[in-house]
Amino acid sequence: CLFVGIAPPLLVKSLPGTADLENLVHDLYRTALAPEVGIDPDISIIHYDDVTARDTGKTSPVDRALLAKAIRAADAGGAKAIGVDFFFAQPTDDEDDLVAAINAARAPVFMIYADPEADRGAFWSAEISVESKAHQDDLWGRIARADVTKASPMIGTDSANTARRWPTHRATSQVSLAGAMAGIEPGFEGSIAYSKLATKRPGTNDSYAGGMFPSFSLTSFREPAAAQAIAPFFADRYVLIGLDIFNADRFPTPITRVLGENEIPGVTVHAHMLRQALDQNFPAPLPVWGIAMIGLAMAAAGAAAGMLDKKGLLFAAAILIVFAFLAAVPLLAVPIDIDMLSIPMTGWLLSFVLMLALSSYLNAARTSRERAFARGALGKYLAADVAQEILDDPDKLSLEGEERSLFMLFTDLEGFTRISHTQPPRATARILNRYLDEMSDVILDHGGTIDKFVGDAIVAFWGAPLASESDGPNSVACALALHNCAERLRGELNDRGEALGRTRIGLHYGPVVVGNFGGKQRIQYTALGDAMNTAARLEGANKYLGSDILVSAAVREAAPGFAYRPLGQIVMAGVDDPIAVYEPVAGDKANYAVQVEAAMAAVNAGEP
Repeated sequence: CLFVGIAPPLLVKSLPGTADLENLVHDLYRTALAPEVGIDPDISIIHYDDVTARDTGKTSPVDRALLAKAIRAADAGGAKAIGVDFFFAQPTDDEDDLVAAINAARAPVFMIYADPEADRGAFWSAEISVESKAHQDDLWGRIARADVTKASPMIGTDSANTARRWPTHRATSQVSLAGAMAGIEPGFEGSIAYSKLATKRPGTNDSYAGGMFPSFSLTSFREPAAAQAIAPFFADRYVLIGLDIFNADRFPTPITRVLGENEIPGVTVHAHMLRQALDQNFPAPLPVWGIAMIGLAMAAAGAAAGMLDKKGLLFAAAILIVFAFLAAVPLLAVPIDIDMLSIPMTGWLLSFVLMLALSSYLNAARTSRERAFARGALGKYLAADVAQEILDDPDKLSLEGEERSLFMLFTDLEGFTRISHTQPPRATARILNRYLDEMSDVILDHGGTIDKFVGDAIVAFWGAPLASESDGPNSVACALALHNCAERLRGELNDRGEALGRTRIGLHYGPVVVGNFGGKQRIQYTALGDAMNTAARLEGANKYLGSDILVSAAVREAAPGFAYRPLGQIVMAGVDDPIAVYEPVAGDKANYAVQVEAAMAAVNAGEP
C-alpha cells in the first residue's frame, strides 16, 4: 500500500504515457480556471510578422534597421522598458543603426543572449555555436550603455514543445527575459499563469490565448510619420519585440491545445510570463510530503473500495467521492497559491486504481475460499449469524469449544403431544411451523442465537458467537415477548377451534462451553454444560409453580431493570443446594411483584 500510494504520483510525470495524460489534465484545468481578461494595460507587442518579412524581403537575419526604428518609436512614446526577443548571431550591413538605437534609448533595454554553455545547445548547435557566439559578443561589445541587460531566451517546454512552465534554473542560468524586465530574481520554475481573452474584437484575428496584448506589425514603423503616430500607444508600457512568422518560434500552450487555436509566438509567451511576474503571481509547488499523503489516502480509499460489492450503491458512492475529491483538488489549490503543474492528478488516480484492483483481487480470492467452505458445509445446521462469523474467519470452524457465560433460554409447549393426537397431522405441522416461525422472529429480533428446535421446544442463548453488554436485558425482554407472542397465537387458534398449549420458558445465566461440536461429516454450533441443564429444568419447574417464565437469581442480578415475582427456592435433581427462582412480570403485575418481594424479604428477616 505504501509503494502503490507514493510511487505513481512521484513518477507519473517522468513516464511517457502517463506524462502526456498528466499534461492533458493540467491543460484542461489551466484553461478552465484561466482568468478572462480584457486588453492588457501594461504590455504591448511589436511583431516581426509575415507582412514585415514580405515587405522587407528578410526573415533571417531580420531587418535590423527596421527594428531600430521600432525601438526609437517605443522609446519616444515613453515605454517603461523594451524587450528584444531576437538573436544577433550573424553580421549585417544595418546592424550599426540597431546599435545606435539601443545606445540612444532612454528606456531600459533587455535583449536575449544565447549562452551555449548555460542553455546547453538549446538554440545553437555545436557546429555553429563558436562562430555565432563570437559575433553575438562582438555586437554586445559595441553597446555602450551599461543598463542594457542580457536575458535568457529560455521557455519551459516539454517533449511536444508545449510551453507550460518557466525555464529550469541552473547556477549558470541567466534570468529570463520576462523576469529581467520585471526585476525579479531567477529561480521560479513553476507553471506559466496564462489568461484568456474575454471577448474577441470584431474584425481582428484575436485569439483567446494571446489577443489580450495590443500588437503592432513591425512594418508599420517603416515610414517616420506612421512610427510617430504609433509611438504614443507605448507610453508607460512594457514593449516586447519578437518574431511572429508562420512555423517559426511558435509554441502550443494549454489554452491553444484545449481550445484548438493556433500556436502563439514565443514573444507572446514571454508577454504572459511578464504579466505573471508583474503580478507577482508565483504559486508554490505542492510539497512532496503533501503529494505522498494524498497518494496514500488514494491507495487506502482504493483498498477500502476493493472490499465493497462492485454492484452495490456503496461502491458507486465511493467511486464518486474519490473522483469528486480529485476533481476538487485543483479548485482548492488555486486559492491557496499551490501550483497546478505540481499536482499529480493522474498519479493519484493511478494509486487509487492500482490499489482498487489489488484489493479486489485479494478480496475475490478470499471470497472464493469462503464459498468453497460454504459449499462443503451444505447440509450442516448453522444459524445465520454463526455462519457469517465463520465465513468471515474460516479458522473458527473447529471442533474445539470455548468457555463463556451465556444467557440460556428453553421453551416448551405444554401438552403438545396430547394435542397433536386430537387433530390431523397436516394441521399439527401447520400450527407448529407457524409457532416456531413467529417465536424464532422474536428471538432474532432480541439478538439471540437459536441453538436448535427439539420438537415443539426451542433452545436459544445470548452471548455467543458475539457478546454484548445488553445480552442480559435482551434475554429477559425476549422471554416476556415470547410469552406474549405465544399467548396471542394461542388465542387466535382457539378462536378458530384449534388448540395450542401454554408455553413454558426457563432462563438461566452461567458458564458453558460453546462452539462447534460433532464429527467431520456433520457439526452443530451449540453450548454444553450444567448451566444449560439448569435452564432446561427451570422451564420444567413452571409446571409445578404455575408460572409461565422462570429465571434464576443470576439472571435477575444481570438484568435488574425488570420486575420479578419471587417464587421461593427449588431443589433440582442431582443438585444439593436449592436455587432461588423468579418470574419476570410486566404491566399491573409489576407492582404486585414488588409487594410480594418486600413481604418475603420481611418474612425471611423474621419480622412479624
